[in-house]
Amino acid sequence: MQRLSTTLLMLLLLGGSSLHAQFTEGFDKTEYLEIMRITAASIDTPWVKLRTPAPLQSEIFFRSRVVGLDNQADLWIRDDGVIILSIRGTTAKDISWLENFYAAQIPAKGSIQLSSDYRYDYHFAEDDRAAVHVGWTIGAGFLLREVMPKIDSCYAAGSRYLMVVGHSQGAAIAYLVTSQLRNWQQTGKLGTEWELKTYTSAAPKPGNLYYAYAYEQQTYGGFGITVLNPLDWVPEVPVTIQTVSDFNTTNPFGGVKKVFKKLPFFKRMALNYGYKRLTKPSRKAQRNYTKYLGRTTSGMLKEALPGFVAPDYVPSTHYMRTGSPIILRPDTTYRNERADPHKNVFIHHMPEAYYKLAEQLPE
Repeated sequence: MQRLSTTLLMLLLLGGSSLHAQFTEGFDKTEYLEIMRITAASIDTPWVKLRTPAPLQSEIFFRSRVVGLDNQADLWIRDDGVIILSIRGTTAKDISWLENFYAAQIPAKGSIQLSSDYRYDYHFAEDDRAAVHVGWTIGAGFLLREVMPKIDSCYAAGSRYLMVVGHSQGAAIAYLVTSQLRNWQQTGKLGTEWELKTYTSAAPKPGNLYYAYAYEQQTYGGFGITVLNPLDWVPEVPVTIQTVSDFNTTNPFGGVKKVFKKLPFFKRMALNYGYKRLTKPSRKAQRNYTKYLGRTTSGMLKEALPGFVAPDYVPSTHYMRTGSPIILRPDTTYRNERADPHKNVFIHHMPEAYYKLAEQLPE
């Protein structure tokens, strides 16, 4: 599995990837169902029994080592030559869950010491205001180091179509991997002729509003699809806390105190008091969020990541949903089959649920 498969070599040598592969703009039902079959083939969640069929049009040719915080990725080739980078989601291991809970934000471009021998220089967005989830940045950094040699080999062999996919935590990392690949295309580190398309499925929120803007600009034209089950709670996390500091520089809040100063004394006092009562709790909550899901959590990573150095955090936890959404439609039959979700909080989240709902979408 570590070497290119015979099928892959034949397709690339015959030019299959460049002659027959293509990406359609936007969501493609057949494409997504195959992605979910690939996702189910690599998932590692032992308490859930999956009944999703095996991939029908794709063959795996590379599986990475388990790296970082129990992260892993596969490379598949579709029958038409499209290369599919599939990123595994959360596993049963505590360290994998810790990656999700390490939810402080860091700038969307910078450098982070991931281990004693690896410093990851990352660039997910140009905007200095853009910020992303630190835990998933760690996952992206380790996985990119694993898969890039294979992706470069595919490019050298003639492949030109690359799809990045992931479900749940894998989707969160897929956002960042996509942004990094697109940046590397601009700087020449990644082959400029790669055509990129991304499907994120059951994705949590990867960063703040400015990162969402950047990602949606990067994937403009229907090449950054996010598929969501409206009954799934995972796309609602991480918890978002918006403060007045999260607004654009031009906003009505920046000059509010100057406006208050022009008012009569008692009105000024009353409005100042009310304004503080409204804004102070969110600021305090944001500081506690960064403290416990940033500095405190980072201290738990020392054993798993020897040499890891916690980065400086952005004083914000304003997380936003990202990508061009495709909303699935749970019908009465689906709801009746899952009438008691309290027995399993992931009942609407697992690939099987998404697969079942996607089958019902129109062609």
